[in-house]
Amino acid sequence: MSHRRSVRFKLTLWYLAVLAVGMAAFGAGTWLVLRQVMLSNRAQALDQRLLAIEQFIENESRGGDLAAVREEAREYATGLPAGHGLRVWTPNGDLLYEHQAAGRDLFQRRRQFTARGHVVEAELSVPLEDLDKTLSVLRWVMIGLLPVVIAIAALGGWWLARRALLPVDKMTREARSISARDLTARVTVPSTGDELQRLAEAWNELLSRIESSVRSVTQFTADAAHELRTPVAVIRASADLAVRQERTSESYRQTLRKILRESAQMTELLDELLLLVRGDTGQWQFRFDAILAGTVVGAMREAVSPLAEAKQIVLEWNVPSRTGLIWADESALRRLVMILIDNAVKFTPEGGRVALRFEAGPNQCVLEVEDSGIGISPEHVPHIFDRFYRADRARTVGGGVGLGLAIARTIVEGHQGTIEALAAPGGGALFRVVLPSVAAREPELACSS
Repeated sequence: MSHRRSVRFKLTLWYLAVLAVGMAAFGAGTWLVLRQVMLSNRAQALDQRLLAIEQFIENESRGGDLAAVREEAREYATGLPAGHGLRVWTPNGDLLYEHQAAGRDLFQRRRQFTARGHVVEAELSVPLEDLDKTLSVLRWVMIGLLPVVIAIAALGGWWLARRALLPVDKMTREARSISARDLTARVTVPSTGDELQRLAEAWNELLSRIESSVRSVTQFTADAAHELRTPVAVIRASADLAVRQERTSESYRQTLRKILRESAQMTELLDELLLLVRGDTGQWQFRFDAILAGTVVGAMREAVSPLAEAKQIVLEWNVPSRTGLIWADESALRRLVMILIDNAVKFTPEGGRVALRFEAGPNQCVLEVEDSGIGISPEHVPHIFDRFYRADRARTVGGGVGLGLAIARTIVEGHQGTIEALAAPGGGALFRVVLPSVAAREPELACSS
């Protein structure tokens, strides 16, 4: 990496730029303040001299005419420091006395007073060469010291930037040493309580999420391959047996029916996998609209009743109609209800009971599906919505590859709701879905529109 593109170089450059601007501002400010102070001191000194001139003329004049005033002004001018000037004139502009000051750059102060009954105005002038020389020396000292200070600051800034970024370089080396085969490694977190510690903690949190995602994808790929392997093997074996020798038409039909059945199962699995992938990547586009959830859920009873009747299961349906206005995709909500009912019926023995309850509140709607099956062990509850996860052998009776509840969670999360699995009070399993109502999502919908 080029030094000019490094953070160390940029920090040093910015440090020098700020220092140079600061020193220039400080030098200019010092020069201006010193000049103002020196001019103020000159003004005070001249004001005191003008007061002394007034007193001198008033006390020393031997006559009461303007000639006496002129004479005293001339006498006072002889005692002025070298280079100083004095002018005295009347209010109507008549010059009484003038003593020229030496130099071109002059600082002047005036005072009007009454001397021997006559109103006169006096002006003192002092040269500013000594003041200009002092300020010039100060200016050149500051200009000469600026490059030296900048050079020293550049070395110090480079060293400070390098020292400050050492932990970042260390974290960079550690991050580069982490390979895709070993995602358990983490960067060292310095116990400094500053931004570097928070950066290292953020790195480790990111690595943890990446590790979790990679493990999930790896497990998902392995499970998908395993689930697809069985129907493919059945199809291949059936076709292989069919072509080895001549068979009757009925035998060929049985083989084709078996191939068709396995192909349908494999197609269903692929469709479910595609839905999950679209949900993960945000490509599963829900068509949201304000719908009455009670009406949609209530209309599902006729569609799911055959599932319960096939196993002689009592289906209890407690859904108030025309209640629960939610912002949802109607087809996705129907699929959610179908998944939960199918899951409950599948894992409930014949003659059991499956109950569906729906309650609508001011801010949320609650959908519960309860069965009287064998229930779910507590150790399996955290993983019940994982893909291809089946809690135990007893709950896998009846088929399925373990994707239904994963799809249900994707639908619920896409509607900004929650879904959880609980133990039913009388035994069995209880799945509870909570979806926000339209009233609860009104501020969000207003912002998005």
